[in-house]
Amino acid sequence: MIEITDRRVRRTVRGGMAMAVVLLAACGGSDDGGDASGSASYGGPTSRLPAARSALVPPDITAPCTITRSAIERFDVKGSGLAFGGASFGDAGTYTYTLAEATATVDGADECAGTIVDLKNAAPDAAGNVRYRFDVVLLAPTDAARANGTLFYEVTNRTRSLLVPALNEGSGNDLFGNVRPQVVATASGGDVAGVGAGNGFLMNQGASIVWAGWQGDQPQTLAGPTAAITATQRWYAPGMTLPVAVDRANGDAPITGQVQDELVADSATANLLGTYYRLAPGSLATATLTVRRTPTSAPVTVARSLWTYTAGSATAPAGGTGTDGYGFVTIDRAAVRADAANAAALDGGRDDGSIYQFNYTAVEPRVMGLGFLATRDLVSFLRHGTADAAGNRNPLAGRIRTTLFGGISQSGRYVRDYLWQGFNADAQNRRVFDGMFPLVGGSRKTYTNYRWSKPGDYSRQHETHYTPGDQFPFGYATLTDPLSGRTDGLLAKCTLDATCPKVVQYDSPIEFGGARASLVATDGAGNDVAVPDNVRLFYANGTQHSPSLLAANARTQPDMTTNRAVAATAPTYAPNVQNASTALVRALYLNLEGWVNGTAQPLASSWPSARGGTLAVPTASVASLGGPDLSAVAFTGVAGTPGLRFNGVYNTLSLNDERVIPSAVSSKLYVVQLPTLDAQGNDVAGVKMPDASVPLATFKGYSLRRPGFVAGDQYGLNGSQLAFAVTDAQRQPGDPRRSVQGLYGSKAGYVDAVDRSVADLVARGLMLDGRFGADDAASYRARARSQSLQPGFAALP
Repeated sequence: MIEITDRRVRRTVRGGMAMAVVLLAACGGSDDGGDASGSASYGGPTSRLPAARSALVPPDITAPCTITRSAIERFDVKGSGLAFGGASFGDAGTYTYTLAEATATVDGADECAGTIVDLKNAAPDAAGNVRYRFDVVLLAPTDAARANGTLFYEVTNRTRSLLVPALNEGSGNDLFGNVRPQVVATASGGDVAGVGAGNGFLMNQGASIVWAGWQGDQPQTLAGPTAAITATQRWYAPGMTLPVAVDRANGDAPITGQVQDELVADSATANLLGTYYRLAPGSLATATLTVRRTPTSAPVTVARSLWTYTAGSATAPAGGTGTDGYGFVTIDRAAVRADAANAAALDGGRDDGSIYQFNYTAVEPRVMGLGFLATRDLVSFLRHGTADAAGNRNPLAGRIRTTLFGGISQSGRYVRDYLWQGFNADAQNRRVFDGMFPLVGGSRKTYTNYRWSKPGDYSRQHETHYTPGDQFPFGYATLTDPLSGRTDGLLAKCTLDATCPKVVQYDSPIEFGGARASLVATDGAGNDVAVPDNVRLFYANGTQHSPSLLAANARTQPDMTTNRAVAATAPTYAPNVQNASTALVRALYLNLEGWVNGTAQPLASSWPSARGGTLAVPTASVASLGGPDLSAVAFTGVAGTPGLRFNGVYNTLSLNDERVIPSAVSSKLYVVQLPTLDAQGNDVAGVKMPDASVPLATFKGYSLRRPGFVAGDQYGLNGSQLAFAVTDAQRQPGDPRRSVQGLYGSKAGYVDAVDRSVADLVARGLMLDGRFGADDAASYRARARSQSLQPGFAALP
């Protein structure tokens, strides 16, 4: 046993064979310059809170330092009523929504206040507390006795709900609608996309669900006196009101600093670049606008006469381009293209896809790291509290036994970041979340707990490439980074205070090329590392970035043997992937909940590895991944038009110093690997849903930009889908892939292969067969029969 002691809690933690006493000293420090005043000792080198520079970053400590003097002071309900039009969900019955505003406090003198950047620079009230407010949206069974004891906190994605509608096969941001999805086995369609509650997967279980503001640059929507869900107001986007940091050591003077905001102009009409902060008074003369072709090419300064700046009222979300935003730059793009001085930043004379960057002196940073504390303290209140200090009742009092935490994309990165930064211990040192479910975050975290934070930004190969929040650690195992020499891991802090959750992480092909997902289970030098026992990793083979819905996909593309048309004005030639995966998401959620509750064994991870030959370092040739060359196979089916190219481009990762803006970039690169390929051009490893295990197309985790849009770089979060020829006679010259007929023989052969895939997934616990309203097995079987009746299959026997 290891005994961990600090000034706030004495606890015994089981782990390891030896005995040791670990003393966790106070983690307090200074956020306003100079060295930290405290340190954390954990049997290794001393960690110190970093001194202030141009940009302040999360403290570089690997021992937990828990803020203990914070609370939800008020929980003011603004409205409640029956959700989803009063629909009833199995044994759980009807659901009630609650719309509320939470007021939270934290003592700026807490010895661990330094773990939140600039918290010590927020002006306190007379009692020494820093106050902030945020919106809360709750869903729970109307009858408390019918709740199953699980609270699921979905992290919103820029105030949107993405994971709950994926689990429910419904639509996001809709607590009013109630249309069940349906996939029909007919040639003429009739598929129905879910709306609102969808199949009711979560509600049929009796789960309680919460969304809350955490992203401090998104304004509140529940600050008014009343609120209600109606046919015309189906959602309230949860926002926050955060304090502005000031220079407390210098008479509360305004804090200013360098900020860089970006626009990639992928449409002909895009000419407004929104800023995320106010421009410091009198600083416009020193602001510059640059343009560059790629993230690594040299920037060209745009002549001052070719752009203007307009200040905003700052009442809308940061980064907006209206007068209610924080401000915006108007770019005369035609003049930029005409100026020969900018030629190096253009692609064939065009600036579509070029990267415009506005560099300016900003003022009034907000204490964005309070988003993590808001999440922590809200869930602790809902789980353990009965009422707030004013006597307002906790609407979930006595209901919650298990807490789960999940989100998609930005929200999945937030889950990983929250865990790494040590917020899974509440003010009483209790574990906050028992299980975590981050989806499509890859190896990244977020740009949240920083001065001049932009939580919505993240690193991609082309866009916002050097955004902070993507540096070591990348995975759950604690290891020594080969480039920085630091030792850390996402579980490092929670391991020391025994608050680690069980974790199921899900990623798509986009995350391997775009979010360096290989680093989640490798050491940065290309070697596999052991995944901790409380973590499971799942690679959703052949899918797109955000898990897509089967019924919606069937409506979008009834016939998977065709290539969907892409507009000539689009930045890419390739249609995006239409490979549904929400059935897998449901199965993983249910397994995580059972694992946490002790009612199910965890599923085995399904993840590519270097040792297993299913990860490899890419070169400019697709042969480096073992796949076929498809560059001559055109999406249009017309010889000579662009095919599905591979050029080895992916989101490289360098060792960067995030304490300055823009980040100081080193020449040291991590080894990032991609999944290896089979003869059809599809990835070998991972969980294969029926669309991937019985494929009708090649699915890629990237989409390359076309000429005029910075050709050859990756386009956003898009994948690529290139259909197989149905018969050998229909194959294009140079297409080495087997045809549909060569793979399955006939219509019946294809349907039988899908049926066998479905049966296998159900047997392995990776697909549900009717549980809690999710009859995914039946839906996939119907989809296969519908596909066999489509015109593309007419040539098959």
